[in-house]
Amino acid sequence: MKTKVTSLLLLLVCLVWSAQAKAPSFNVVKTGKGPAMIFIPGLNSAGEVWDETVKHYQKNYTCYVLTLPGFAGQPAVKTEHFLNSVRDEIIAYVQENKLKKPVLVGHSLGGYLTLALNVKAPELFGKTVVVDGLPYIGAVQNPAATAESIKPMADQIRNSMKQMNPDAQKQQEASFGVTMANDSAHIKKIIEWGRKSDYNTTSQAMYEMYFSDLRQDIAAIKAPVLVLGAWYGYKDFGITKDITTNMYKAQFAKLPTAEVKVADTARHFIMYDEPAWMLAQMDAFLKK
Repeated sequence: MKTKVTSLLLLLVCLVWSAQAKAPSFNVVKTGKGPAMIFIPGLNSAGEVWDETVKHYQKNYTCYVLTLPGFAGQPAVKTEHFLNSVRDEIIAYVQENKLKKPVLVGHSLGGYLTLALNVKAPELFGKTVVVDGLPYIGAVQNPAATAESIKPMADQIRNSMKQMNPDAQKQQEASFGVTMANDSAHIKKIIEWGRKSDYNTTSQAMYEMYFSDLRQDIAAIKAPVLVLGAWYGYKDFGITKDITTNMYKAQFAKLPTAEVKVADTARHFIMYDEPAWMLAQMDAFLKK
């Protein structure tokens, strides 16, 4: 009898360990019913950023809203390959949960990840919406930039971020936040998420973005892609809607089927500044 009890306990321990081993580092909130739709927030953002978008879609889709490790209070993980680790975990999550060609919606860094997911597993995902994200952030100002040419700047940015004291970090989050949205309540929320984020994760993720160039790789993407861009936050620097539109089209040149739309007055958080416009573009795209 004692042997049977011991064996049962060992079996339970193994099962618990196996379940824990497979648990993703990101948080998932599941709501709604219907085909799967996965929402990926951007740098430092909580899944909450998608609340209004999810409210619009949860009657017709099962919405899986992620909060990535280290961001907005989600526990951090130690990795020197943050972007690829998260990408591979999302792929494993989709496979383990048997999600059939889920729609992908990603903002900023999350938008980059939707492209990376499609590049790595082009048969696994359905329609994809990139909200103010790019195949290569390093080439925004200089289209000829490469990971090699931009390395000194990326090293400098990461080193300076790591050396910041907590007060300087808080100040940087405030300076960053005020440029990201038009409404003060949304700006406050963005700043709070940044301050709740693990700064090592933030600096590592930003560093990797400067070395992650998918401009050529996106040619392998099979899913239809909608790209929604924003320019208004940079108008004081001489940026126009036409300049932004051309920049996006150049970055997606290897994926000519991608639809590129640019908002009129939205800053980086388009879902906050022009939600009706964003949802109208997404609705039309998803109905095709």
